[in-house]
Amino acid sequence: MKTMSCDLCESEFSAETFEEWFNQMKEHYMSDHADFMKEAQNKSKEEGMKWMADMKAKFESL
Repeated sequence: MKTMSCDLCESEFSAETFEEWFNQMKEHYMSDHADFMKEAQNKSKEEGMKWMADMKAKFESL
């Protein structure tokens, strides 16, 4: 089990896999960071994919 914090606040989430962690983060972003999610709609797909790759690498390094 790995634990990693939200990149926008101090909330922590634990999961066995990155996909499980990401699903928890998705719910967290929607409920606690709705403003960020709204802004993210204006970002490119490449920016989203870079974020995902960076967060996955960080999770895997734990």
